Amino acid sequence: MSEDVIGKEDVNSKKTSWEAFVKQDVLNFMMAHNLQAITVDDGAGKKGVIKRTSKGDFSVQITSNEIL
Repeated sequence: MSEDVIGKEDVNSKKTSWEAFVKQDVLNFMMAHNLQAITVDDGAGKKGVIKRTSKGDFSVQITSNEIL
């Protein structure tokens, strides 16, 4: 039973780290290179899309597919 709890915590920490990666590292890369939009995909169902709006703000979308 303790293995299930550890497994669930690992999934949550990976989800948080993916969101942090998109919102920090990818956003910083996009701003440094003056890009209008960027899409990242981890190959396992998680995607991140960042777009610059007409007002100069950034729109961030993070999606994931989970197999139950």
